[in-house]
Amino acid sequence: MKMSGMLVLNNDSIFSNLLNRFRDHAIILRRLNLLMIDAKHESRYNYTELLYLIEEVFFTGAFFDWLLSNLNWMIPVIFILAFALPILSVIRRLTKGHVSKSSCTVQTVGFIRSTQQTGMYVNENPQLLFELDVLAEDGTVFQTSVRKIIPMTAMAGMVPGRAIPIRYNPDDRTRAVWDDHPDESLAQERAARYQCRKHLDDLSYEQRMELLKNGVMKKALLKSFRLTGKEEAGDYEAEAAIQLAGEEQDGHILARTLYVPDTALEYLIPGRYVDVRVIPGRENLFVFVLDTSVVSGIS
Repeated sequence: MKMSGMLVLNNDSIFSNLLNRFRDHAIILRRLNLLMIDAKHESRYNYTELLYLIEEVFFTGAFFDWLLSNLNWMIPVIFILAFALPILSVIRRLTKGHVSKSSCTVQTVGFIRSTQQTGMYVNENPQLLFELDVLAEDGTVFQTSVRKIIPMTAMAGMVPGRAIPIRYNPDDRTRAVWDDHPDESLAQERAARYQCRKHLDDLSYEQRMELLKNGVMKKALLKSFRLTGKEEAGDYEAEAAIQLAGEEQDGHILARTLYVPDTALEYLIPGRYVDVRVIPGRENLFVFVLDTSVVSGIS
């Protein structure tokens, strides 16, 4: 009989008898007693802990001593080794770094500091470990990490500076998970605040929010782009001049100083048409639309 999260074994079953014999070995007596809950007609074992116990016994001399004196148990033991140990390996990899989603109640965004593959794959898609700078509800920035299976098609976009939606535990900010159902407006507001904290001499929070709410997307010809040599919070200060598409004959050029991430440098090449967001009537407050927006839609 199976119960949720537990494996229920009758006392006369193969597994129960096998574990009763293992109890004779002092090296595993304490662990086994902790796993067993005595009842009149059955004993219950936590399935995950049972697999850990089997693995532990296998790598001690107790297992081989017992097997040599009980050769009639060879077939059941082969069955256990063939199926239980691989299952244990999978369980360990799936639960490594596990964080309870129910405890992570605060929505926000995290900005990628670094990524690395954990070695786990699901349907040939890798799991990534993201190290993040996160903006808390009170406006402070803290560091945490999350794990997420990322489609191969989205891997190129997982770059430093990219904003991703997360939820964190307010009682323990090191516990965080990817937010599969983000609040887009909240994410944009947090992202704007984060950029303001990084670059105090760039656009204000109010200007960034106005661009988000009232700005429109346009194509623009990048007339010039020059790094000033100043680097701040991982971004580069640059002087840029653009000409909105359709206004080339007017000769009206918009220019300003702004910060861009390293990953945008290969995109911002003079003579190329780029995407910008501008406020009608106040086009001098343009921003480049780069692939650093909040990630969403990855399930």
